[in-house]
Amino acid sequence: MGNKLVFGSIFFVCFFFSTFFHLSSINASSKVNKFKVLEVGKTMPNALLQRFGNSNIQIKDLVGKVKIISIVPKLNTPVCDKQTHQFSEQNGGLDKQVDIITISTNSSEGQNTFAKKAKINNLIFLSDKAELSFGRNTGLLIEEMGMLARTVLVLDETNTIRYVDFVPGGGLPDIKGALAAAKKVLLKKS
Repeated sequence: MGNKLVFGSIFFVCFFFSTFFHLSSINASSKVNKFKVLEVGKTMPNALLQRFGNSNIQIKDLVGKVKIISIVPKLNTPVCDKQTHQFSEQNGGLDKQVDIITISTNSSEGQNTFAKKAKINNLIFLSDKAELSFGRNTGLLIEEMGMLARTVLVLDETNTIRYVDFVPGGGLPDIKGALAAAKKVLLKKS
């Protein structure tokens, strides 16, 4: 009986991860290819996002400051939470010079609850839940799951993409690489 339970558990875990990896590799929006839209040197596509307690915001309105955009599938899950905490807690003071933005399909209320519980107050949380325009316009929407594909972007003050990290599967992005890229953009700016 014990061997059947272990085998069943292993089968389930393998099935879950292989399905997740397959779905996360799908470019869910056949109209938008994330690899062509989110190229270094291109302008970030516009999208309407929600911010808790504020009016909706568009990507095009986020000009004037260098930005790290950390895109997570769903807050309140282990890898997404770890990614968010690392950008908040291990940015070496970079959050004083750049906007570090977390985008997910959690509601803006859910993001606010997460931020309060996690004691994160140095990141900007933006929700793509209502419109899913960010996911669709960037090709990062995994339609079947209603979530965004894990990605990290660095944008300059004009919203030109300067760094992209598409994260395959369920791992963490190269957080140190993103922070270094943002520092490099800041150095070019000064």
